[in-house]
Amino acid sequence: MIKDNLDNAHRYDSFHKNFRSIFNILQALNLSALQNGQIELDGKYVFINVEEVAGKHRSEALLESHKRYIDIQLPLSGEETFGYKPKKECKNPTGGFDEDKDIVFYSDTPGEFIKLQVGEFIIFFPEDAHAPCITDSTKHQKLIVKVSVEPNNEKPTL
Repeated sequence: MIKDNLDNAHRYDSFHKNFRSIFNILQALNLSALQNGQIELDGKYVFINVEEVAGKHRSEALLESHKRYIDIQLPLSGEETFGYKPKKECKNPTGGFDEDKDIVFYSDTPGEFIKLQVGEFIIFFPEDAHAPCITDSTKHQKLIVKVSVEPNNEKPTL
């Protein structure tokens, strides 16, 4: 898990072959004017979801993890808190892994909570369980970049 400010995003270019291009795109976008929906960058390998989500109390937000995608998440309005716990420490899945949605939920309690402001991002790798959407707001807008952990050998990187 990584938390930082978009101004420092260049420090993570070497973590994935597409991170430099993704962060260049994010820094070029007018984040405050984005409409809800999906922005395709590289098919199933890299895409952005912009969504308005319901805020949750800490006790309502379930930990989740993914196998096929890295999440880069940014609040676009207000602040958002994320629960966090290493996936290897999660012992109580609420069900099986959903292959189609690339997600499994856990009823475990997060080990820590991380607060993000507009202009900050957080990266969750497949080994990171996270509980998103914790906020005092009833709704807020956020951006989630889904980055495949599988190499894309069909096309050049972004």
